[in-house]
Amino acid sequence: MHNPRGREANRAGYTLIELLVSIGIMLAIISTVFYNQSKYSQSSSLKNAANEVSLSIRQAQVYGISVKELTPGSDDFTHAYGTSFSIMSGEGSAYILFADRFPYDSMYNDTWSCPTGGSSECMQKINMTTGNSITGLCVIQANSNEICNNVGRVDIAFLRPSTDAKLMFFNGSGNSFSPGNIIGARIILTSSTSGLTRSIVVYTTGQISVQ
Repeated sequence: MHNPRGREANRAGYTLIELLVSIGIMLAIISTVFYNQSKYSQSSSLKNAANEVSLSIRQAQVYGISVKELTPGSDDFTHAYGTSFSIMSGEGSAYILFADRFPYDSMYNDTWSCPTGGSSECMQKINMTTGNSITGLCVIQANSNEICNNVGRVDIAFLRPSTDAKLMFFNGSGNSFSPGNIIGARIILTSSTSGLTRSIVVYTTGQISVQ
């Protein structure tokens, strides 16, 4: 005997094809959400790294203009303070906060291993984290031209009472050079996972911005 209720029960169920389609749609949605979340996390991490670099440069500026004592009890308030950034020999994974000792040449004069104590200029070696690194350094000139090729290192120093930044550039061989008309330096950070980039720009006027 014909059972109409049986037909209704069959219609109410999912076929295998419908189930596979539903699973496919769910996987596509989950993949999209995961990709967007991952991209957002990488972008956020890079932004935080750029802000940290900017704050380190600002810290050196504050040290320089506030006449920071070199070490507690030393009664030595004569030094400039700065940050050194290098992309030579894989050094882009860290940067140096330094105290510029006599003869006060506005550059970091110790090794990248950051020896501390004694007569060393290194105050702290700051490691980049979460897959971000310094991948480019550029000279910014007054005519809006930027020189990025063969710039291997830049040192940024501040000395009281001025808030101005003293910029020292070095080529890929470690030799200092000055192309003239310098108004600033660009430090380029790159995420190794996403390829996204951020820049920290420091002008000779002492202005620091994250772009």
